[in-house]
Amino acid sequence: MKSFFLSIAIGLLTITLSGQSLQISESRTSSKHLESDLTASVITISESDGSVINTNKYELKGSDSSFKIYPLQNGAYIVRENVANFVMYDTFGSVIRPISNSSQSKDGEKISELAMDPMGKTIVLYNPQIRNGSKRGSRAKVIGLENAERDIFFREDEEIRAVRVSESGEFIAIASGKEGSDDNVTVMDRYGNEIQTIAFDQQVKGLNLYGSGSILTVFSEGRVAVYNVLSGERLGSSSFRGAPLQFANYSASDQIIVGLTGDLNGEILSNIEVRIINVAARKIASQEYSGTLQISDLDNITMTKKSRHNYTLSGMSKDLNLKASF
Repeated sequence: MKSFFLSIAIGLLTITLSGQSLQISESRTSSKHLESDLTASVITISESDGSVINTNKYELKGSDSSFKIYPLQNGAYIVRENVANFVMYDTFGSVIRPISNSSQSKDGEKISELAMDPMGKTIVLYNPQIRNGSKRGSRAKVIGLENAERDIFFREDEEIRAVRVSESGEFIAIASGKEGSDDNVTVMDRYGNEIQTIAFDQQVKGLNLYGSGSILTVFSEGRVAVYNVLSGERLGSSSFRGAPLQFANYSASDQIIVGLTGDLNGEILSNIEVRIINVAARKIASQEYSGTLQISDLDNITMTKKSRHNYTLSGMSKDLNLKASF
């Protein structure tokens, strides 16, 4: 353990505190997220431990670097075949429906992205950037298993930074912004009804919705803040120096912010450090991790509370078990 000083903002109060005790142990990954692979025109959906859930034949239409598979917990999956075209498949590999997410902009657009809850209750397709002359806009929509589509977000001059669907599928958070202005995070229900808009003074890198979605964690590469979604009240925040933040989340029951920092090169995370901020006690614990971790998708990283001040970070090549003492 090393000692350091770090500034925490609690509401409008800023204080500086010395480090506390944090132990990190690693274990075989117990992640619940699914992984997917395409080999010899066969799509395989498996648990992160290698247990196969489903295999289906797939007719690969050409070669495109934007090709991606999004697996669902029941063995169904969605394929992004190119920049803007998606196809939904059931558990038997039969097509449910094709979906075009093209903006039809003459000036072009970035690769369409998808965000959803593990069960696919709420599926969001979004265009992170749509070029229209000198403007850079964005949009998002919720899609259904049949032909239902519902536009929920449009910005003429803001790009989408990140989208997160709560684990329950009931809430959606969308971060957007442009150069020269604060980013904004719009929180809405799964039908697109806006609940809250929160300004964030740095470019948003990631979002997390705690539990059913009532607590929002927003983080950039160097700062994290936590908000009550219904009231908009900031519950706590902290700045991070050194390697960039790759993940941050909040435990409401412990009033704890957990941040994972490190240098990500491809899928390999190095120079790793975990910091735990006790918002209630206004104390901080920090510990470096000597090894490296493989991360296929930052959105797969999750935090599970095991007991008071005892958490597990999953979704990487190894689980990190964290035990803090304040």
